[in-house]
Amino acid sequence: MKKNIILQFALFLSMVFLTISCTKNETITTSPTNLLIQEKLQSMTDKLLSDYKVNCPEYPGGLALKVISKNGSWFVSSGLGIGITDQIHFRAASNTKLFTSTAILLLAQQGKVNIDAIISDTIPGTSITYVPLTANYQVPFRDRITIRQLLQHRAGIFDVTNEYIPDTVPTSIPYSGMYYVSYVLDSDSMHNFTFDELVGVNAECHLSYFQPGESYHYSNTGYCILGKIIERVSGQSYQQFIMEQIVQPMDMANTSFPYLSSDRTIPSPFAKGYKYYPGNIIDCTESNMSLNVAEGNLITTPDDLSKFLRALIEGNGVLLPFWINQVMLAPPAGSSPAGWYGCGIFYSMNLGFGHNGAHEGYLSRMVTDPSVGFTAVSFTNTWDLSAENSMNEQLSFLVDEACYRAKIIVQ
Repeated sequence: MKKNIILQFALFLSMVFLTISCTKNETITTSPTNLLIQEKLQSMTDKLLSDYKVNCPEYPGGLALKVISKNGSWFVSSGLGIGITDQIHFRAASNTKLFTSTAILLLAQQGKVNIDAIISDTIPGTSITYVPLTANYQVPFRDRITIRQLLQHRAGIFDVTNEYIPDTVPTSIPYSGMYYVSYVLDSDSMHNFTFDELVGVNAECHLSYFQPGESYHYSNTGYCILGKIIERVSGQSYQQFIMEQIVQPMDMANTSFPYLSSDRTIPSPFAKGYKYYPGNIIDCTESNMSLNVAEGNLITTPDDLSKFLRALIEGNGVLLPFWINQVMLAPPAGSSPAGWYGCGIFYSMNLGFGHNGAHEGYLSRMVTDPSVGFTAVSFTNTWDLSAENSMNEQLSFLVDEACYRAKIIVQ
């Protein structure tokens, strides 16, 4: 009898704890089935992190996972400390690109953008061109690049923030053969990067991967051009437009887009970001995000990001179903059925639609499969730099795998 009372009291406490841990917007229930799912997700997350640490015992990071299904929502974490909830902030990096795509398509929905227009064309109803016809935007093939090609990474725009400038460019260019970002920050750690500057590097060096539409190559700088287009069409800064037209209408109270070099912190509560080298752990939580505006400057929480992705793709956000189904999620011609990049969004077989992100100290993935009502956001707060390609393996082994396994558990 005493044993039964203790068990009943323990179950009551666990139900109370789950209820307290939920936000006011969550739909977590404390049914036996959902409690069992919570336990399975926690066990799975703990094991993933434990297995990863077998080969990297000094790994300082943790793993967080938010899951939404038709039957409820759950949040679990491992290695991030006690009392962590889905309100913990992290840098979501390239998941930003879906917000930029949403902004462009929202402007198209309002009749202010033609996504198949050339970027040197005029904005509908005005004499203003989508991009300035200045030297900074005289990138290769400017008069052939469409807005849709930029959204789909099919414009051939050289990625200034991810690659070294080839040493084949004229030696008169002082950063020839160098990583442009380091070249600038080495002399001014507080430098405030701009769209004009980053795109201008391409124009000055005359860099391109291929002619527009010929192939696919991921490019942060292509999304810088999209950020500039958003500003010129809307008359607002990128940050103002995203916050007022997407974030606030979609009730994302814990999401922000820092854009100044001086705005380096993350709102509390937050997960610290680390870079790990064997025998050396570097705190890189604070960061100059002016480099990544429109392509990687998102700060958010698992709750906000999962809510955004689910509502957007299900047609309950700021875009009408046509712009989601016929434009954003439309696979480019010749894409593989197993996976492709639409407008600011990936499709991965067996997982769904979404994106991933990598910014110093943080790796993340958001995914949704509307056919089964599944959405997940996962992140880890350390870059493992202990071996070549270890970050790609880390993203796959920890962050992506958490989403794959969660989908199996909740179905």
